[in-house]
Amino acid sequence: MRAALTLVALVAGCAQPDPAPVLPRAMAAASVSADAPVIAAGAMRRQALWNDPSVLRENGRYVLYMTSSTDAPFEPPVLPFRAVSADGVRWSLSPEGPLLSPAGGPYVSIETPSVVRFAGRHWMAFTGIYPKGGASPMAIGLAVSDDGVAWRVARWTLLTASGRAEAWDGYLVGEPGAVVLGGRMRIYFSAVGARDGGGPPVQSIGMVESGDGVHFSAPRQVLVQGPLYPAAKGYAGYASPAALAREDGGVDLFYSVAHVRRHADPEWQQVAIHHARSADGIRFIEDAAPLLTRDSTRWTDGEILAPAPLIDSGALKLWFGGHVARDRLAPLILQGVSGPEFGIGLATFPLPPSPQGAKP
Repeated sequence: MRAALTLVALVAGCAQPDPAPVLPRAMAAASVSADAPVIAAGAMRRQALWNDPSVLRENGRYVLYMTSSTDAPFEPPVLPFRAVSADGVRWSLSPEGPLLSPAGGPYVSIETPSVVRFAGRHWMAFTGIYPKGGASPMAIGLAVSDDGVAWRVARWTLLTASGRAEAWDGYLVGEPGAVVLGGRMRIYFSAVGARDGGGPPVQSIGMVESGDGVHFSAPRQVLVQGPLYPAAKGYAGYASPAALAREDGGVDLFYSVAHVRRHADPEWQQVAIHHARSADGIRFIEDAAPLLTRDSTRWTDGEILAPAPLIDSGALKLWFGGHVARDRLAPLILQGVSGPEFGIGLATFPLPPSPQGAKP
């Protein structure tokens, strides 16, 4: 999430970095791309920095929506792309170029695409990044497509921060995770507001919903950081939500865990991926342990983020973004912004038991 760079400004300093957090032990995955991402930087496109995956299963193949900077590495515009795969590991761009452009809108980048099929069309909720210097760094927009390939922006600004200093969504909203449940589209999202008593800005998960993709409910907060990630140890809360609808009417929510390590470079980091389950998509119960942490692979010691879940072939498949620590990025740069130091990985987990025998 490019919001990391913005949140750093809220807590920046120049003293010796705080100790790195000791992360909870992650669950045992059936498999994980531990040595290198399945889509590395520079794959399929020169100097591509692939991030923010969202995966569908369509017509017997996997369809991946993801982002990359398109002009200069690590600089805007960051834009969404589409790739296809027969196995979820080997991918090819389809089409070759970005799906959307910021031209004609208020943003310099269009990031974190989350794509669902709803009401006969494809819908993409995205994070729009404003030019520097605005009251809020980002907002959430919505695009539509008849085929998942040719896209147009339906609403440049669907949801913005409330601007109220005391509110849970006062500073920013972004990173939407769309899901279709009971004939309605829900969009979960990350929100940042002030924390009572000081400390890192509080980051929680909110939700809006719509029956037609045009009229949306007022935002409501649905998940705040739990006791496994206390603010006293530097945890800021949750980011990058992605959701799966269950046949029993419930929701499985996946999200990354944000931590603020004072005086580090950068200070705001996503350090784990967690899961929570809800019978109604509003009241969630979190797992006792994370699915993954940045210790789960040898290439995510910098960050692990942006889960993209899919139930497939009797297992939970989870694509995710990540990169090495900043002081280990030199090989990536020396190789022309290409290599396993940055990219999208894949983990597979056995399906958890379902409530009352319902299928996930």
